[in-house]
Amino acid sequence: MMKRVLGLWMWGIGSISISAQGAGFALIEQSASGFGNAYAGMAARADDASVQFFNPANLSWLPPGKQIVLGGSAILPNIKLKNASASNTTTGTAIQGNDGGDAGTLVLVPNFYFANDVGQNLKFGLGITVPYGLTSEYKDGWVGRYNALKSELMTVNINPALSFKPSEKWSIGGGISLQYVKAELTNAVDARTITGGLVTTDSYSKMSGDDLSWGFNLGAVYKPWDGTTLGASYRSHIKHTLHGEARFRHASPALGARVADSDINANLSLPETVSLSLAQKINDKLELLADVTWTNWSRFKELRIQFDNQGMADNVTTNKWDDSYRVSLGGNYRYSELLTLRAGVAYDQSAVPDSAHLTARIPDADRTWFAVGAGWKLDSSNTLDFGYAYLRIKDARTNHSSEGAIRHAIQGEYASKVDILSVQWTHSF
Repeated sequence: MMKRVLGLWMWGIGSISISAQGAGFALIEQSASGFGNAYAGMAARADDASVQFFNPANLSWLPPGKQIVLGGSAILPNIKLKNASASNTTTGTAIQGNDGGDAGTLVLVPNFYFANDVGQNLKFGLGITVPYGLTSEYKDGWVGRYNALKSELMTVNINPALSFKPSEKWSIGGGISLQYVKAELTNAVDARTITGGLVTTDSYSKMSGDDLSWGFNLGAVYKPWDGTTLGASYRSHIKHTLHGEARFRHASPALGARVADSDINANLSLPETVSLSLAQKINDKLELLADVTWTNWSRFKELRIQFDNQGMADNVTTNKWDDSYRVSLGGNYRYSELLTLRAGVAYDQSAVPDSAHLTARIPDADRTWFAVGAGWKLDSSNTLDFGYAYLRIKDARTNHSSEGAIRHAIQGEYASKVDILSVQWTHSF
C-alpha cells in the first residue's frame, strides 16, 4: 500500500524530469535558505525546518512552536557532446547519426518540511524530499543511440526525525528514511548486427522498475562557545532491488523470438554521506560558513540488469566510481531586521574515475558553484527565501564502450553548464 501511495505521489510531481546537480546523481537542492550559500555550513545551521535534511540535530535550535516549509528548485542544464562519434566495435563499422543535441531540459525539484515541539527539549521533524535523480535524453537517431536514449531515475524520501537538546551547548538527532525509487532506461537495439544484415531498421528497448526500501540518518550539533557552531551528520546507504520489465519494439517480427519481452530486476545501492560543518558569527551582522561532505560513491561498482528470460544475458555497465568530496564556503550578511543577504562557492568532485567509465546515461564531471541569495521576513510568521546559482562544469571526455556480445563505443567531449533558481516559503505558527 505504501509503495502505491509513493508511486502516486511521484506521478503527481511528475513526469517531472530531474537532472542531478550533485556528484553522481545526488540532488543537494533541498533548501532555498541554504542555496544562496552553496549549502555551506548546513549541518550546523538552524535557519528553518529545511535544515533537518542536512542534520536532524539542527531541529533543536529552531524557535519554539510549529513550522512548515514549502520549496523547490528550477534547474536548467545544458549538456552537449562535442565532436561525437560512435562505432560498432564488434564489426568495426562507424555508426551514422546526429550529435544528440542538448541532453538537458528545464526541471523541478520540490521539497516539504514540518517541525514541532513534542516535549521538553525534544523536537519532531518530517521531510519529504527528492535526494537522488537524473534525466538525460538525446535526439532520436543520434550516433550513441545504442548506448542510451533516455535515462531517468527519481526518488521520494519520507524522513521523520527527532532531536534532543540536553543543554544549551549541544543536541543530537536521528531519523528513518523511507525511500521509493523508480527508474527507466531506453535505447535503440542494433537489429542489423543481431540479424547479420537481414533487418536494417533499429529496434527499441525500454526497461523500467521500482522499489521501496529504508535507511536512517544521525547528527549532532555542538556550540563550544558563543557564536561558534559545529555540526556533524551521517546519512546511511540504502540498498534497493528494483523489479520491473523490459519491453521491446521491433521493426521485424523475426527479432521477437530472439530479443523478447521479459521481467527484470536490478540492484542499486545509494551511497552513505558524512558531513562536517562550521558556522561562525563574526559580529551581529556577519556569519561565515564552511562545510565538507564525503559521499561513498564507490558502492556504485556496476549496474547489472537481470532478465527472467533465460535466453537473455545480463545487461551490465561497469562503473567503478570513486568516493567524492564536496567543499563549500559561504556567508550571511544581515542587512536589516527583515533582509538577510547570502553568498557562497562550492567545489563538487565527480565520482567518475576516467573517460572509459563516463557513460552517455550519466555524463558526470567536476563542477564549481557560484551562488547568491536572500531571505525576506514578511512578518513575524512568514519568510520568503530565494537563491540563484551558476554551475561551471568541467569539460569531460568520454571514450566508453558497452559490454556484451555486441559492443558499441562512443567518443566525444561533454560541455555542460547549469543555472538553478531556488525559492521557498516558511510559515511559523
